[in-house]
Amino acid sequence: MLRNTFTQIRPLGLVLLAYGLIAALGLPATAATASELLEKAIYTEESVGDLDKAIQTYEKVVVEGKDAQNVAAQAQFRIGTCYAKLGKTEESAKAFQAVIDNYPQAIDWIARAKSQLPGSPELLPVPWGDGDELIFEMKLANGMSVGHQVFRVGKVEKEGRTMWECNAWQSVVLNNMAGKSRVLADYKTFAPIESQWKHSLLGNSKATFGKDQVTINMVGKDKPITLKYEGPAYDNEQGAELFRRLPLKAGYKTEINIIPILTATQLPLGLHVSKLETLDVPAGKFECFRLELNIGQTFWISNDSHRYIVRFEGGGVIADLTEVRKSKPNQSTPLKGERFKAILPSDWYAYTPSKSEKKIRSKTWLIDPAAALSSRVEASPLELIKEKHGSPHAWLKAALKGDSKRTKDFSLHDKGIEMVTIGNREAAVATFTFLDGDKSKTGQEIALFGDSSAINLRFLGSSDEFEKWQPEIEKILATLEIE
Repeated sequence: MLRNTFTQIRPLGLVLLAYGLIAALGLPATAATASELLEKAIYTEESVGDLDKAIQTYEKVVVEGKDAQNVAAQAQFRIGTCYAKLGKTEESAKAFQAVIDNYPQAIDWIARAKSQLPGSPELLPVPWGDGDELIFEMKLANGMSVGHQVFRVGKVEKEGRTMWECNAWQSVVLNNMAGKSRVLADYKTFAPIESQWKHSLLGNSKATFGKDQVTINMVGKDKPITLKYEGPAYDNEQGAELFRRLPLKAGYKTEINIIPILTATQLPLGLHVSKLETLDVPAGKFECFRLELNIGQTFWISNDSHRYIVRFEGGGVIADLTEVRKSKPNQSTPLKGERFKAILPSDWYAYTPSKSEKKIRSKTWLIDPAAALSSRVEASPLELIKEKHGSPHAWLKAALKGDSKRTKDFSLHDKGIEMVTIGNREAAVATFTFLDGDKSKTGQEIALFGDSSAINLRFLGSSDEFEKWQPEIEKILATLEIE
């Protein structure tokens, strides 16, 4: 959901400094005296109706009943109810929070206080079908296409338990960034159970959620990180689906505790619907709730039974819904690119930037299921390539020469440039390695000519993982057709 994460610190519970000073100046009253004061305060609140006077008496109970936890906790709780009746929601929330912070032994009153505080928002029934996918194109404010986003949600069975599986893929071609996340959530409550988030720039984390805490394992860290939280919390990467289930209306406000596991932090995410707007995007025209987040992001959610995310905006990027489709397990996807076509294996996606003007060359990025590779297909008119390169072998040789100049410790594998047949076309193929910083990368590049087109395919990935993706690459090449 939130690609620009912000670390914020939740304010601590209200510290009633005045109460502490008063308690330090006088001897504590007995529990009986505190109980008598409590009864008087309740009478003043409920029978007399003098809420301000009741608050003053409850405050005395809090101070004088500090040795009687349940009595003091009840008084503190009732301060919150008085403020609520007066319409002072902020003071009311602070008073309820003080019950939780200051009276750990008053279990019943803590539970009642928690029930009065913003917690798990009311969730509507799921608006999606099993396997629904939302496809987005991301652009800069000037209209330049920079990337591709996919949200997919469906049911899965694990260890005899039905869960919601929230998947997200993201590819930003401007900086060659890719990300993939997966969250398993409880089928009824939508509470997160486990998650994984891999990001080519930010790292890789896995998390297991328990009661009031999450344990996060971050790649590169020796020990797991455990975060404790009070009340419900949701994984950052199920946010898109969570927003779709909120009971949105004009003026709606709530706060949700969000855990971005890549940064191992807690984020108190404030949301409110500022108004309804009508948007016209590639997927259609929708009336939407404008859902504004307190971290500078905005989501537009359709005001219909589907509750589609129609647009989201943040960090200078605007993403518009381009397609809604249904995915099926182990289903391959036909790809029709400019000047070529192929069939992508299950859970692979393709992204070709939309164009404001016709370009001679086109690029299509391929996103694998784990966002582990950097893959793209570049297509050009054959005559344009043949002006400089008379064969696929010569074209690939020139491309590899350029690669060797741009990278460190570039090395071709022993077989060098091989000639193979792809789709009844003669093609040149080479595999190579190089260093990206201190990390070894492996790549495979393919060049071939058609009747009127020429294409160059490139797959790059970590050297220790590249081999396992070779069968998937071979599947794509086996179905490749060029004009």
